[in-house]
Amino acid sequence: EPILIPHHEALVDSNSDGEDSDISDTIKVHVRGRHQDTLNAFDRNPDEMMKLVATVVESEDFQVKDAESVPLASRLANYLPGLSRKGVKLFGGPSGINWIEASDHFVCRKAHQVKFSRFLADGDDEAENILEAMSFQTLTHLAWRYRQWYRSIPLLAAIAAPPLREVLVQMQATPTMNPDHRSPFVVYSCHDVTILALLYGIGADFLADETKGDWRFWPAYGTTLVFELIRIGEDASQESHAIRIRLNDKPIALVNLLKYQQEEKEGGD
Repeated sequence: EPILIPHHEALVDSNSDGEDSDISDTIKVHVRGRHQDTLNAFDRNPDEMMKLVATVVESEDFQVKDAESVPLASRLANYLPGLSRKGVKLFGGPSGINWIEASDHFVCRKAHQVKFSRFLADGDDEAENILEAMSFQTLTHLAWRYRQWYRSIPLLAAIAAPPLREVLVQMQATPTMNPDHRSPFVVYSCHDVTILALLYGIGADFLADETKGDWRFWPAYGTTLVFELIRIGEDASQESHAIRIRLNDKPIALVNLLKYQQEEKEGGD
């Protein structure tokens, strides 16, 4: 069911002359049920998603590489004990900590300009320097883990295909709709791991080359991914449309990531 929230632009305008704000002007926000949410595959079908993740995490290559991060995981857990919880099933791997929670510690505090060591009573400068040094390593390893996830076609399809299909259907329908019925824009809210899945799903070029460092990209706090339907041509009888994609207001190019992945595999054989 949709819920109603105050139209904030109307509130600002109505309050500009010093009068009481009028909250009668509202907009609808549709909150989907868990099973209809295209953006969170883990909520929609948790059992199936865990099986797909397990096929990646249990592979020999993943186990070997993840084991190399055990020293980092141990140092992180010394400062953030909640990362290592016995008896709690994580997403697997010998490193043994929750890497999402570890990265959230750094990403969220950096976004809000809060010291990484603020939780320490003595405000230890040495601890701040150590945590600062570990932040890059943590995000790099997390990006590597999810890179392995999203290079698994079944897993990537389960996460990225439903929202991308929904966006495509909306855009295909828009040119033939009555202008009065078109939505000027549709806003979705999702997790950073979902945005990363969408980038792998569309084939963002900066994720292609394993030899460069751009694959270490991790969506920052408040990242936006915009799909724009662009009309090409002024003549209505000849016009066509294209989709422009922007990440944090910068256009991104698309490539066939599967081709790059196959070439990389053949080069390593």
